[in-house]
Amino acid sequence: MKLFGARAQKRPSGLSIIDDRLTIRGEIDTDGTIRVDGHVEGGVHRAGMLIIGAGGGVVGDVEAGDVIVAGTIHGNVHATGRVEIEPGAAVHGEIRANNMLLREGAMLHGQVSIGAAPVSTATPGASRRLELAQTPAHPVRAHV
Repeated sequence: MKLFGARAQKRPSGLSIIDDRLTIRGEIDTDGTIRVDGHVEGGVHRAGMLIIGAGGGVVGDVEAGDVIVAGTIHGNVHATGRVEIEPGAAVHGEIRANNMLLREGAMLHGQVSIGAAPVSTATPGASRRLELAQTPAHPVRAHV
C-alpha cells in the first residue's frame, strides 16, 4: 500500500513553503525553490529561488539564483540572476544582482550593485553602481 505515492508524484521537485503561521529560526540551505509566507530568522539563507510572499519576512542575508520580494527582507541580498521587488515590499540592506526590477511602490533602504562583479584588473568605475533614495515628492530617485 502506497501511503504517499500519488500525492508525492504531483509535488513539484524542490519546492518548499513556509506558511503564514510558521516562524523558522535558523539557516535555510536548498538548491530548490522556497516560498516564505511566514517568517525566517537566521544568519544566511541559500536557495535556488527565494520567493517572499506579501506577509512574509526574512531576517538575515540571502544568497540565491533569483529573488522575488513581496514582503520584507532585513539583510543583504546576493542574486546570481534577478531580484524583483514588488509594490509594498521592503528590502533593508545591500543588493547585488545581475538583473533587477524595482516596481513602483517598493521600498529599498541600502545600496544596489547591478551587473557582473568587476574583475580585479578592470579599470575603476567599470562596474555599474546604483544608489536609490525615496522621498515623498519623488518615490524613487536613482543616482548612477
